[in-house]
Amino acid sequence: MRLLTVLALLVALQSSAQALGKPEYELELDAYYTAAAMTVAFSSGVAAGQADEEFSTYRNLTRKALIPKFAILEASVNPLPLVGAAYRAASEDLYRRAKVTPSLNWIDAGTTGFEEPYAFALFLGNVTDFSRGLKTSGHKRKGYVGYLTSFGNFHIMESLIIPDNWVETEAKIKGDLATEKRKMSFSFRVGAKLHANREVTDTVYFGLRRDRIDYVKTPLSTLLSSGLTYRADFRSGDLRPMSHFVMLEKNVPFEWHAKKLTFSMGFGFQWLAKEKYTGTLALRRLRPESRILIRPNIKF
Repeated sequence: MRLLTVLALLVALQSSAQALGKPEYELELDAYYTAAAMTVAFSSGVAAGQADEEFSTYRNLTRKALIPKFAILEASVNPLPLVGAAYRAASEDLYRRAKVTPSLNWIDAGTTGFEEPYAFALFLGNVTDFSRGLKTSGHKRKGYVGYLTSFGNFHIMESLIIPDNWVETEAKIKGDLATEKRKMSFSFRVGAKLHANREVTDTVYFGLRRDRIDYVKTPLSTLLSSGLTYRADFRSGDLRPMSHFVMLEKNVPFEWHAKKLTFSMGFGFQWLAKEKYTGTLALRRLRPESRILIRPNIKF
């Protein structure tokens, strides 16, 4: 049924695209989050925007009207969280032996970050093109502001894949920009996530992500060429804290075969309340409420 819904959305967007022009396709590759997206414009095209300094870019994007002028259909997969799940499925004993301290399991430390193995999403909102008049690198050159609905049918708990039809809705501001001098991505969002599996708690949340890579050294590039991700979840109804996730990353750009790549090393912390899971899922939990996270990555 979920697949039929996705196909119906794809057909509808393709039909709209034929009336308004060709759709745009994008592919994002990352060890933690890989996605393919199709963008359809309901109006004449993407609005031009100016890529100012970092905080000016945030401010200017939020001024855009929230009347949707674009639809984006996206399918995403989370490779490393799937690797962690495959590792535990292959050998429960090896997974348990990867526990170094009560709060550090090497498998979870390197693969935690997403609660689902894959997802489908529909975004309705506005798109701003930051690349006009600039020499850009690759396709990451746009800002987005609007509403996003995502859904899937599995949930990941401690590298275990659990059946769960879930849906997530959020208001979101997101941007990606890559020039010869720097690469920057950011996301600010607030939303709610509902689960058909009643042993997984429904939540409301807010989150932010900021990731910047400076290819040209400046007095502040050592500090600014870094990343920060934070998300806080609260139980819907009484707003009891359910989880906190924070990740700090240091980005080190380098060239390989004339291509710009970045080595990133992240260190983080996650806290999960005991009430995050109930029933049989609560009995299957192995970890304490707090855990340490390590995230090495190569960014393209």
